[in-house]
Amino acid sequence: MENFETLLESLNLKLFERIHSQTTPNDKKSLLVIQKAVREILPEYTYLEIGSYIGGSLQPFVLDNRCKKIISIDKRPKSSPDERGFEQIYLNNTTEYMLENLRQISSEGIGKIHCIDGDVSEIDTNVIQDKPQLCFIDGEHTDEATWRDFQFCLKVMASDGAIIFHDAMIIYNALSRIVGYLKEKDIKMRAYNLPDVVFIIEIGDFPIHKSPLVSEMLFDNHVGYLKALEFTDQYRRFANKSLFRFARNLKLKITKANVTK
Repeated sequence: MENFETLLESLNLKLFERIHSQTTPNDKKSLLVIQKAVREILPEYTYLEIGSYIGGSLQPFVLDNRCKKIISIDKRPKSSPDERGFEQIYLNNTTEYMLENLRQISSEGIGKIHCIDGDVSEIDTNVIQDKPQLCFIDGEHTDEATWRDFQFCLKVMASDGAIIFHDAMIIYNALSRIVGYLKEKDIKMRAYNLPDVVFIIEIGDFPIHKSPLVSEMLFDNHVGYLKALEFTDQYRRFANKSLFRFARNLKLKITKANVTK
């Protein structure tokens, strides 16, 4: 592979090409922009990830010499619940398989990975000795699991850092709860979305948003907004099938809820 610094500087998606990642090209670009922004703030950092699967999203961090420690947490299930109403099936979901994939990228880089198999509810926070400045949550896509993952990250991370959530259009109820919780506790924070479905919460003084590349994405916030709406359009099309439309119109006629007075 070409020089890591060169690839990161140009936001080259080759950094994700060796191992399949369940992210869109825009997601990958956003993750690289965040990584660059963290490097602008800190000379070195620790990265924690919940839901590593086969290692796709770990690739740029394994290659990054300024990322001194990687903590990978995964329950390693054969299937996982999902807020969309079905179970997500995972093949070859073992730590050994993930590490073998990453070894092909950097045999030296995998030496900094600390793997923990299990749910965060079963993990003692004291086992996290190196406080991460950057956390990525992409585990079980349910609101309750996302809430638990967030609580764990908040306890173990540095006072100044950021938590990234993937698939924001699925776990949006959890994100709303999390933002509300931080405001209620008067914890300094800033939250925003990057394309396509990457949601970031800065905790304390960790101004990723001031990075020029992040700012540029925020100015073009229509990209992530429209992508999320496109995702939900499938449910609107389903809800507008003739049977449901008939039922809604019948209810409106009976209740007269659509009458403007």
